[in-house]
Amino acid sequence: MKQPRVTQNFRDFRASIITSDSRSTNTLQIVLPRLGLTVDAIHQSLIFEPSAGPRVAFIDGDMALPAAGEEPDIPADCAIVGLVGSEAPSRLRGLVSLGAQAFLTKPIHSGSVYSALFLAVNSLTRSMAMQAQIEELKQRRKGRAHVLRAVTDMVLRDGIGPDQAYDRLRRSAMHARQSVEDFCEGLRASRYNEDEEASATDERRRWA
Repeated sequence: MKQPRVTQNFRDFRASIITSDSRSTNTLQIVLPRLGLTVDAIHQSLIFEPSAGPRVAFIDGDMALPAAGEEPDIPADCAIVGLVGSEAPSRLRGLVSLGAQAFLTKPIHSGSVYSALFLAVNSLTRSMAMQAQIEELKQRRKGRAHVLRAVTDMVLRDGIGPDQAYDRLRRSAMHARQSVEDFCEGLRASRYNEDEEASATDERRRWA
């Protein structure tokens, strides 16, 4: 997997602070703007408002967090920093279930905010890149069925070996500026349409 670019500058990021702890809120409101973030939401409950641009949520684990399976609809591109007061496993588990990628221990020290922010944002970026690659591999795996059918068709029709058939398909795909999977899918779809049209023509002739 190509390593995603590491984010070090958080200018243009927006932050949500979700806590009833005024001390934590005050500290974050002072530190985050210094790091380039805009604090545009402060809540005492789990509310996630839509927002343009990259977002980070600071969530207090000492709040009443939802049970597993009842998590709020957190935007997939929102990095999460857990604020930890009580280190009870249930509290930590609640933050992990919400997707926390980094943690800040309360009371929050200004010098530790950047490190937590750095870890959360870049961990999320890496996770999203891996998920995108998994989806791409799934699609390519699905497309392999089209390649196999196209190779088989060429072997049976032209009397050539599978390697030679695949080589021809690969060159044709490169000429068409497509992946071999997409090219073979289009090829089979085109032949399917031709077969359907030929079948319809035969049917019309039979009834003429």
